[in-house]
Amino acid sequence: MGLFKRGCWEIPEIMGASAIGLIGICLATIGVYNYIRNDGDNREYRSVYYIVRPEDPRAKLLKNPVYTQYKC
Repeated sequence: MGLFKRGCWEIPEIMGASAIGLIGICLATIGVYNYIRNDGDNREYRSVYYIVRPEDPRAKLLKNPVYTQYKC
């Protein structure tokens, strides 16, 4: 604790910037966690398309599914 107080007294710019940096890292970690938890990679418009079968668990998570029936 003494080292922290001495650092705040002698180099307040560095200690303040370090505190703000730590807060930013914590907020970024929380943001990435929420992005992954809420299926953040489920974009409606993609550059690469793939087929999802109806029994796939990801099928219910699609935002804008396009149902196409091919008659062969």
